[in-house]
Amino acid sequence: MIVLVVVLLMLSLTTVPTLPLAVNWGLLTNYYTLAIVLLTLGIVRYYRIYQSNKQGFEGENRVTRYLRSNFSDDHFLVNDIVYINDKGHNENIDHIVLSPNGIFAIETKDYRGKIMCRGSFWTVPFPYGRSPSKQARGSAYWVKKIVDASGILQDVNLWVNPIVVFSNPDVELEAIDPEVEVVKLDDLADSINSFSHGYNFSEAQLKTIGEKIMEKALSV
Repeated sequence: MIVLVVVLLMLSLTTVPTLPLAVNWGLLTNYYTLAIVLLTLGIVRYYRIYQSNKQGFEGENRVTRYLRSNFSDDHFLVNDIVYINDKGHNENIDHIVLSPNGIFAIETKDYRGKIMCRGSFWTVPFPYGRSPSKQARGSAYWVKKIVDASGILQDVNLWVNPIVVFSNPDVELEAIDPEVEVVKLDDLADSINSFSHGYNFSEAQLKTIGEKIMEKALSV
């Protein structure tokens, strides 16, 4: 970013006729002007990506702090892992909560403003057109596949519950028959605690599941 800014500044100083350092580049001036435009667009694009990644990182940290402060030692938390999906693409899981009453794959979004989800349809566009619902379901599917293959929970028809959580306190959320659970951060603990599927996993089982997930995740 710094290099791009320096190059942009140098090109500006030498191609703008009204500036004291201007050089008569002749026909090359148009090419330098084009270079300035492209560099400017590149800087804007990467700045927006940086801001988006920073916001997402802050949102994930907010959820991590919330989960650690709201659950006791009989719960286990796995944060920010990468895995390979069935199509061979790298995917990220923001949080996995291993609780005595169930296992939860959590997709975190740090958006603000009014957001509505109806079924699988969202009123705001997400990066690369990726639905948070689909991301959460994909994460839950991978976790279930890992646990089932491990044999840790024999004779258990495991359901991994996908949840989309919005971590920004300035979000106004409306969910109408969402295909996965959609909650604000303040409601996440209640959502996890109220989940009932007849499970009563032991601390040893949950610890082993967490270790198996970390074993299968990619090192980044």
